[in-house]
Amino acid sequence: MNNFWLALAVFIGSHVVAAVPGLRRTLIERWSEPGFLLAYSSLSVGLFAWLIVAAMHSPTTPLWAPSPGAYLVPVILMPIAAVLLGASLFAPNPLSIAFVPGTLDTQRPGSVAITRHPTLWGLSLWGLSHVPPNGDTVMITLFGGLGFFALVGMAIVERKKRSALGADWARLAAGTSFLPFVALLTGRTRWRARTSTYVGAAIGAAAAAFLLLGGHLWLFDRDPLALF
Repeated sequence: MNNFWLALAVFIGSHVVAAVPGLRRTLIERWSEPGFLLAYSSLSVGLFAWLIVAAMHSPTTPLWAPSPGAYLVPVILMPIAAVLLGASLFAPNPLSIAFVPGTLDTQRPGSVAITRHPTLWGLSLWGLSHVPPNGDTVMITLFGGLGFFALVGMAIVERKKRSALGADWARLAAGTSFLPFVALLTGRTRWRARTSTYVGAAIGAAAAAFLLLGGHLWLFDRDPLALF
């Protein structure tokens, strides 16, 4: 099997397996929730790095040539995705995927006020925004597949969390929304956040600036500003 397809299968499979309620519960009981999150996050980062390297070195078939307009899509959307991901780094979020355990502070929900799935929306924006400037079969599969996987994951996570939280779901979800910014724009919630939210958002913004100003070229041998 091609290394890319193997890496993709293992990466997606690891997330599907980790979402199995019985297995997840057993691992949390054995390692504690912080221990499980640390191990799972470390595994995900390692598998993601393998996937990216495999994609960069995999034989592929070009389908279209990139244009300045195509490059503009991730240039605009990636800073948003990075800030959204960063803002969710240190925030407990029982309504969706979270990097840290804990309960949601409904008085200062931070990134959860934007959407109850800030991590998954950030990942989806990352993946789908990279499709237009990467017109070959491997990169379309990588970015389009992972972006779509994150979108599907939101629906799956939503269903599971509703079931797990029961009556608490309505109370915790009242000040947020599935689609980004709907709860803020309709007045169901106000923007209030802890310092950790701003620290995370600053980390995301710094990461986006680093990638735009040479980091992407250094890491991936592709300059997102090449056609401007």
